This record gives sequence, C-alpha cells and structure tokens, in this order.
Amino acid sequence: MPKRIPIAEAKRVAEAHDLKQVLLIGWDGELVHLVTYGATKEDCKKAAEAQKFWQGKIREFSFRGD
Repeated sequence: MPKRIPIAEAKRVAEAHDLKQVLLIGWDGELVHLVTYGATKEDCKKAAEAQKFWQGKIREFSFRGD
C-alpha cells in the first residue's frame, strides 16, 4: 500500500499555484487516496466539504473505467 499523501504536499501545491484550497486525489489501482488543504480555517472547512461531496457523489464513477 502506498504512503498517505501528506498535507504538506497539498500545501506545497496550493502555494506553488496561488490557490486557497486544494483537494488531491490519487488512485493506486486498488484504493483512493485523498488529502485536502485550506489556507485559512474557512478554506479548510470548504475543502473538507468538497472532500465529502467527492466521496459521496462522484467517487463511485471516477475510477471504474467504464
């Protein structure tokens, strides 16, 4: 199993691209790996809401290969 994606990596992406929120999603062929980052507490909250939305509504269709 791959290592978890560190929050520091999501922060690095956010800073490199001047983003307030980042949602990183990876798939290793078996499991989905997901990490969020927000520049402020409010951004963290919104990124977590995006994670919940993705996990609940989109995930089932994203990696099936249909």
